[in-house]
Amino acid sequence: MTHEEPEPMPDEDLDWLGDDDSVTQTVNEEKLEEEAAAAWLATEEAYIPLDDGNGYLAVGGTDAGSVVSSPPAGWPSATEVTAPAIVSREGALSGDRPIYLVHRGARHANFLPVVMGDLHHKKGRHLTLGAIAGLSAAKPQKIASFFDQASVAALRIADPQCYRLDEQVLRLPPNPVGKRALEYAPYLSSADQSDWLAQVMDAQRAVGANLLLTPGRALNPDDPQKSLDATFQEADRTLALTERGERVALNLTLPSRWLAAGALRNRLLDEILDQDQFDVLYVRVQWAQTKAFAPTEDADLLMGIRRLANLCQDEGRALLLPQTGLTGWFALAHGAVGYGLGVSGSEQCFAEHVFRRSRQGQQQAQRYFESQMLHTVDSSSHDLVQLAPGYIACDCSYCPSLFASQPWSHALSALHHVFSMGALTARVHEDSARGGRHGAIRRVVAAARRWSNGLPPLGPGDVPRHLGVWDQAL
Repeated sequence: MTHEEPEPMPDEDLDWLGDDDSVTQTVNEEKLEEEAAAAWLATEEAYIPLDDGNGYLAVGGTDAGSVVSSPPAGWPSATEVTAPAIVSREGALSGDRPIYLVHRGARHANFLPVVMGDLHHKKGRHLTLGAIAGLSAAKPQKIASFFDQASVAALRIADPQCYRLDEQVLRLPPNPVGKRALEYAPYLSSADQSDWLAQVMDAQRAVGANLLLTPGRALNPDDPQKSLDATFQEADRTLALTERGERVALNLTLPSRWLAAGALRNRLLDEILDQDQFDVLYVRVQWAQTKAFAPTEDADLLMGIRRLANLCQDEGRALLLPQTGLTGWFALAHGAVGYGLGVSGSEQCFAEHVFRRSRQGQQQAQRYFESQMLHTVDSSSHDLVQLAPGYIACDCSYCPSLFASQPWSHALSALHHVFSMGALTARVHEDSARGGRHGAIRRVVAAARRWSNGLPPLGPGDVPRHLGVWDQAL
């Protein structure tokens, strides 16, 4: 696909700029909000013993999210409560709890282990946590450090992001393999070398990943059989490079046509059915998105995701849907075992890149995730929503400081969002006695739709239009 002359990149796509060091702080307010959030989090230090006696979970403070063998000298441990034991990789992939994958992106990355530790402590008996970091988006030592601190994560995935090489198939931002990407992931410049697959695997091992991925080049819907053959042959060669104790997931990157169009979908599902050497699938889907943080309303695409999830469930394969946000949560109803999101719009959806008008001089949107309506709204709409009869205020650790701080803290809003989606994921397991995950999600969606229908008029982008499509799909 050819690209027009690019306009400035919207803030939802900041992850394409690479490591957090490369994100330019243009206003003092953002630096101040980060400092305020960091100071607040640092005051919440506590150490909670794990159920199995194998260490203590650090909640808050500089070690937040990590498991330590013992609290520092002089620090009391909270012995009256315990945190769930950390499950193994195998336990996560074969267990009955949904998997919630947290993406490390360019913004607020240092705070994510804090939220993950908080989630594991409060919700860890009803969900399993995992962590994803893009190899081409950060320095290897930063990814390794992130995995070390986020030690509540049963799955650690270092995504090779080889789809960046496929701008003729996907709608990517200009220059998807830039200078920083090549610095952090040099294998992106050597795809024609005989040891390329070994380079991709070694890069994942080097940062501490415990679930390895095949390269995940994009499947071309305009040349389907040739693309499928090449992808699965490459996956088989990758599988042959695994070492004792390693586990590899089949990594697929799909333009939405593969799932939305019946003929392509059937061809894809037939091929996946034949690939029984892979019992874990890691599937990234690119679709059009009109508003950041909004899940898809495309009924054909949702049907395709449903069919894919049904197939994996029927065949006993673990389907992980990275970078899908609320749409991935919805897919838990149909057989997906896990999904992923991060704090930016580009981590909520692997959206087709479009050129937008410059936002220079405009303030970053003040977004707030409303669990009760399964939607992200502007803070001004939140002010209206919270006055509606029956509104249930969020009880997460971050909202009191978020609403007390001026200016608006994007960092605390992001932590609220990540925690709230984790709580929604845990709720799927908690309420699965009646009708399994499908029944649990159906009840959440139906309740959200009923309650949202009674709200006062909101801005066009703050209306959860996807709920009607979801309700029908359930």
